[in-house]
Amino acid sequence: MHLQQLSRTAHGDLRIDPDKARSQAASAHLVPLSRAELRQASRSYPLFFAKDLETGQFFPAALLGLKASENLFWDGAVFDADYIPLNIRRLPFYIGGENPAQGMICIDADSAGIDPKGECRILEDDGSDSAYIQGIQAMLATLSQQHEPTRQFAQTAADLGLLSEIKLDIVLDDGERIEVAGLYGIDDRNFEQNFDRIGTFEEKMLYAAMMLSLDNVAGLVRRKNIRNGALAAWHTPASG
Repeated sequence: MHLQQLSRTAHGDLRIDPDKARSQAASAHLVPLSRAELRQASRSYPLFFAKDLETGQFFPAALLGLKASENLFWDGAVFDADYIPLNIRRLPFYIGGENPAQGMICIDADSAGIDPKGECRILEDDGSDSAYIQGIQAMLATLSQQHEPTRQFAQTAADLGLLSEIKLDIVLDDGERIEVAGLYGIDDRNFEQNFDRIGTFEEKMLYAAMMLSLDNVAGLVRRKNIRNGALAAWHTPASG
C-alpha cells in the first residue's frame, strides 16, 4: 500500500474501477463497521465485537469469512452482498493522519482499482468534483464523524457487561471442522438484565440488531459449503 494525499494536480486524471478496488477486500474476513451502518449490515452479516490488539478497545465488525484471510462474499469479480460496508465501498481511498476526525483524503497509489478504463472519474471535464468522488467524500466523512460515537457505543457495551466471548465450532458438509475464536457478541441474558441502563432507544435497537445478526452465521456456513463444493468439483477428474 502506498498512500498519497489526494490532489487535483496529481490525481485529477485518474479513473477508478470500484470492483477492482474492492478486490483488496478479498482477504478481509473481519471488517470494522461504524455505528451508523450497523442496522443495515446486520441484515447481511453476523456482527460481532472484536478487540483492537494495540489498544485493547472493542469495535463492531462484520464477519465475512470463517478463516483468516477468507472473504466468502467476494466471488473473484464482485462483492456479492445486499449491503457493502463503508470500509470496503470507499476503497481505494482512506482517511490519512493520526486523528480520524481531522484526517485528509488519501488514495492508495498501488491499488488495482486505478485503471485507465475505469468507469469512475475523480474530476469532470470542467474540473469539478465528479459524483463518484463526492460519494467517496461522503463515505469518508461518515467514517470520520462516526469514529467517536462508534468507540463510545462499543465501550458502553463493555462497561455494562453486555459482551460475552463467542466461539464458533462448525462442521462443514465435507467433514472439515472449523473453530472461530476471539469474537464477542451481545449476551441475551445480560442484555435483558441491563436493558434499562442502556441510554437511548436507538442504542437498545442497535445492540438488539447485533444480537439477532448472529443468525447470519448459518449463511456464512452455506457460502463456505458452496465454495468448498465448487473447489472439490474443479479438482475431480472428468469421467470418460
